[in-house]
Amino acid sequence: MSSCYVRQCKKRGFVFGNNAGIAKLFDSIQSAYGDEYLSKIDPAYNNGKHAQWIRLKSDKGQLNMPLARHLIIALHLFSSADDFEGALKKESILLSASSSPRPSKNKDAHSGKIIKYRQKIEMLLALRSEADVEYLWKKAYKPTHWLMENDNAWLIEKLRMPKKVAVKVEKTIDSRDAAYAAIIEAGVDELYSVAKDPKRVNIRNLQTLLPNSLPHGLELRKQRFPLTYHQIKRHQESVWYFRLRTLVWTISEIIRMKLPVNYSTVRLTSAVASKVFLVFSSFFEWDLESLARTGVDAEALLKSTGVSRNWEGPPIAISF
Repeated sequence: MSSCYVRQCKKRGFVFGNNAGIAKLFDSIQSAYGDEYLSKIDPAYNNGKHAQWIRLKSDKGQLNMPLARHLIIALHLFSSADDFEGALKKESILLSASSSPRPSKNKDAHSGKIIKYRQKIEMLLALRSEADVEYLWKKAYKPTHWLMENDNAWLIEKLRMPKKVAVKVEKTIDSRDAAYAAIIEAGVDELYSVAKDPKRVNIRNLQTLLPNSLPHGLELRKQRFPLTYHQIKRHQESVWYFRLRTLVWTISEIIRMKLPVNYSTVRLTSAVASKVFLVFSSFFEWDLESLARTGVDAEALLKSTGVSRNWEGPPIAISF
């Protein structure tokens, strides 16, 4: 399943160098389903545990993620159950053709790993008794992975041990809420500037404007910082507007360097898919030859499109 996901990521354009682009896939899932929806169906996401939310690395083709998360990723990558099933069958054929017998495990090495990895997990649980499996994945990925495959009963038993009861504290609005909301409102335009290496204006990057990060949990964030949360939700950038903003800067730079403004040049100089260039130039009816002769102001070109920052894209059915 791991190789099936990775192969589909590359087909869909979620790439980073020669590898699957986990960050790009995560941003696309966030954009497609929304922060609030993902928080409702995935407790780890709701608690702000995003660092290893998508885990595509596996030694034996198996991925250790909750079922709900598997379903979200599979649906987003393959669009339908039939497509997903077909991809799994093809991957099974490829793996069968390339697999070779694995050497048997050395018993001494196996016993040594059990002792070593159990000690690591016990130490982490002793330091943080309320730790869950997500915490173990983050702090001790290799031991957790190995124990789940080779000593799963022991690991489950350790995680089922009674946890400390958390003391409930009344959640009130933070005194900094209004000031933080004002900071977001005042600084968001700078994040949206058309410049080299643009960053998508998402929840993470909007919080860089603040002197301190907001609470990870969605419900706690909404209760303690309602005004700030509203500003962040209001100013988030859609994937399509980010593509447009990136492409506009690319076109302005191509013209500045007196290069031909065409499919090939954009493909070589931009991180945006060249298909996007063709769709946008047609949809917005850009006169590229005229722009090349007269020059272009990137901010003015972006403004002339008349689309909003949460634009859902042109009404053209294209798979990216």
